[in-house]
Amino acid sequence: MNSVDETVYNLLNQIPQCPSILPDPSKHIYRSTFASDVVHNYNKHKYSHRTMGLAVIPKPDPCQPLRRRQNYIQLPEIKPFIRSHRMPPIPKPNKLQSKLSKDHVQENIIHIKNSLPKCSRRYIVSDRKGNKFLIDGSGLQKEFIYKRVNYGRIPSYLRAYKTCQQPPSCDSNENSMQLISSEEHFSLIESLKQRHQEVFTEYQRLPLRLESISSRKKHALLTEKLIQIERDLAFLDKHEHIFIDRLQS
Repeated sequence: MNSVDETVYNLLNQIPQCPSILPDPSKHIYRSTFASDVVHNYNKHKYSHRTMGLAVIPKPDPCQPLRRRQNYIQLPEIKPFIRSHRMPPIPKPNKLQSKLSKDHVQENIIHIKNSLPKCSRRYIVSDRKGNKFLIDGSGLQKEFIYKRVNYGRIPSYLRAYKTCQQPPSCDSNENSMQLISSEEHFSLIESLKQRHQEVFTEYQRLPLRLESISSRKKHALLTEKLIQIERDLAFLDKHEHIFIDRLQS
């Protein structure tokens, strides 16, 4: 560089020039051979008029000339609405009063006279601000205490248990027990046999296939009756002397 080339302007801040980067042949960018097919498949289902589509307008035939009012569309004729049936006429006042034989005013008066008077609702004030609530159903008043008939009485099963636990006295035991005679014993057996025959006859009338619920219930009831009658017959046949209690009978 000559001394003539040195100037003051060379001392200014200059933008450094970046050296041009040449592509390295060893580091090339890979591009697939199917890149064009992928772009084509991606844009294949994209349309500019996807929603409504292009207007389908028939093209005119050049062999046939245009005619007057050819493209005019005639709308259907507007018909006025006509009722298929008519409403019934309004009845006259005299006929309307004759049909109303029921006097609602008098009926309401009788209903009010026969009804119970409306009791005022009882409230209780909970705080000094005047907030209140109903006493009924709040738990502050005793309810459903004297509703039952046997309230405050000894239950029947306890009374029966008490009588069974009491030791019988000599006088009461001798007077209360009684021996059944042979005639009564025989009549009991005959009546049970007759009852067994009646129940068994009704049992045989049942169908072979019990499909309905009523037939199944009847079958179970008759079976239970037959078993009970057979037990009573076996008891009477086994014991010849039977005593009964007069007090319980």
